[in-house]
Amino acid sequence: MSNYKSFAVTVTGGSHTKHGKGCEDASFIKEETNVNIAVVADGHGDDNCFRSAKGSKFAVSCAANGIQEFISNNEQNFKGKLFNRKPSVSHNEFEKSLKETLIKYTIASWHKNIEDDYEAAPFTDEELEKADEKHRKKYEAKQDLHKAYGTTLIATAITPSYWFGIHIGDGRFTALYADGSFDQPVPWDDKCYLNVTTSICDDDAFERTRCYLSFNNEKPPPVAVFLCTDGIDDNYPVDENEKHLFKLYRTIAITFAEDGFESTFNQLKDLTNQFATKGKGDDTSIAGFIDMETLKKTVLIWKKQIAEEEKSAAEKTANANTQEITETKPENYEVNKTATQNALEAIKAYEKQKKSVKGSILSYGNFETKKGENK
Repeated sequence: MSNYKSFAVTVTGGSHTKHGKGCEDASFIKEETNVNIAVVADGHGDDNCFRSAKGSKFAVSCAANGIQEFISNNEQNFKGKLFNRKPSVSHNEFEKSLKETLIKYTIASWHKNIEDDYEAAPFTDEELEKADEKHRKKYEAKQDLHKAYGTTLIATAITPSYWFGIHIGDGRFTALYADGSFDQPVPWDDKCYLNVTTSICDDDAFERTRCYLSFNNEKPPPVAVFLCTDGIDDNYPVDENEKHLFKLYRTIAITFAEDGFESTFNQLKDLTNQFATKGKGDDTSIAGFIDMETLKKTVLIWKKQIAEEEKSAAEKTANANTQEITETKPENYEVNKTATQNALEAIKAYEKQKKSVKGSILSYGNFETKKGENK
């Protein structure tokens, strides 16, 4: 839409480069007057999925094409004013249509792409040697060929009347709102844990695909939406992973507002490269869209949040040091002095942070400080 700007970055992981593997991630964006689309996919690194790089590209293109067709076919359901149009269908009816048409189309067209690709270029002996005996026998018998192309998929789109998202597998889908809040609106799949993920190549892919739909006249649309493959979220602790990502995205959003779109997008490319090379080392993708106008108003709310968080952290440090002072024997002057100094430094840090709460995007790529905390 007119105020929304889309972005997408994909970088080959350092571990993939080291072992001579290509990038198995893919991303896509489309930006039109009344539609913004963003998609990411993460091909499986499993040796049995030796064509997952193609699979992720097919997933991205199939989802993008399906979204455009879905929006076009449903234009008649949203008549009236240009923005916040009142739909002629119920929420439940529209969500059912989303599942029965868009998700089915995406999966079916992905399988058609797989069939066409295999027909044009059957698996080679070199590819089959990568697979274990079980999968190799099936592939040689031309069974379950789509498994070799396995990939996750996250896609989202926003229009003047509604926005939605679909998700299969891991990676994260995060929305930020004008009131300063955030959520991950698409329900999480409990089958995705550590190195295990569901996939578009699964036989129950349709049932495992989750979705979210919201009408803009019922709930204000997000000020920003971020999609990421696990090359980003796996760098943060499992505990409160969503909050870690929110702080990252909040910093990026503030930078978009204060530095402008082009400058921030360049920083985002550098940050994604750091995640891919210095973090987990996996292929890394991030995509989404951001409302550049509403964003400017939300920045004040986010800065207040950051100031409160810094204050709480400073007080926690000061209290801990005060406790240390209390428990230190009076004759141990140097320890007592150090504890007092630490408490003062914590308070000074908070006072300084109140004056400028904007963080550096690239500071999130400093993984030297996160050793031992990753998934």
